[in-house]
Amino acid sequence: MNIFLLTYDFIVGLLIIAIIFILFFQLHYLAIILSFILLFISFFSREIREKVHFKCNKIGKKQESLNYIIEIPAVEKNSEHNRNIIIFAHYDSIGRRLNPIFSGVIFFISLIGGTFFSIHVLVSILLYLLNFIPLVDIIWFFYGFCLAGFYSIQLLNKRNNKSYGTADNATGVANAFYLTDFFNKNPLQYINLIIVLTGAEEMGDQGAYDYIKRNSDNLNKDKSYFLIVDSVGANKDENLYFYAQGFPKKRFSPIIERNIKHLLSSKKEEDYKINPMYIPPLIHFSTDHAPLKPYGYEFMIFGSNGSIHSENDNINNYYPEMVEKFNQFSRDLIIQMDKKIKIK
Repeated sequence: MNIFLLTYDFIVGLLIIAIIFILFFQLHYLAIILSFILLFISFFSREIREKVHFKCNKIGKKQESLNYIIEIPAVEKNSEHNRNIIIFAHYDSIGRRLNPIFSGVIFFISLIGGTFFSIHVLVSILLYLLNFIPLVDIIWFFYGFCLAGFYSIQLLNKRNNKSYGTADNATGVANAFYLTDFFNKNPLQYINLIIVLTGAEEMGDQGAYDYIKRNSDNLNKDKSYFLIVDSVGANKDENLYFYAQGFPKKRFSPIIERNIKHLLSSKKEEDYKINPMYIPPLIHFSTDHAPLKPYGYEFMIFGSNGSIHSENDNINNYYPEMVEKFNQFSRDLIIQMDKKIKIK
């Protein structure tokens, strides 16, 4: 799977080069076909990667990893009224050879570049075939070679173990410990709280995938909500909740989002320092939420923007007060969701 992720951009680059050579030989209809393919695999990169990801997870060398599961049952035992809140926080971490910002730029430009290059080719050929412009000049597509070469840099972005993993994701595990301690002493009335410290998140969300595959029959998707805690406390000004992605906009959980908005508006004396974040099209954002999508569960991702996947992800580059703010926020959110369950 890691090889596939590293080579995906490179494959996009090879396709761009193929289109350039086809244009050179004026095989315009073939260029149209390949451009549509390029447009598809660039624009829907996130969906393609995730589908391939969980279809091919049995391929390759196997390594052992464990999930650690803590269950705090609700006080009231009523299957009709009980709900489940599952916390996912991964405990593994990993570094990469390239700076994570540079790596992100490569990834972003590759998808943007592949999308716009394909649109550029399609529009230019259409105008040429309609006699609105002269023969398409190969020089117009010189940036295609630059893009293709740029993408190949991702092949050098090997994984390593140089990240200490403070923000990604020891802070998430710390939040899980905090919630475990608090709700063990103050159990919820109607919500079964399940804390899952997932392993192998950095190896393709395999811990989360294994958990949901084993437990989907016991977790009614209309009564179960997942809170994904990944990299909180790495920014001194704010934490984030990622509520939607893509175009058209797909909301991760209208129910959790409503509860967050209600909490933020009703607790004005509390400064949680948490803000919403929309993941725009072409941005691939992967964490333990990915395995939940095929099962139709509602979830919310929590994090922040900081130095992850690098040597800078260490004890000196996180903000304890922001972790504490998130602890307060997540605790109050869960309590509010428990109180909002209506018993008829």
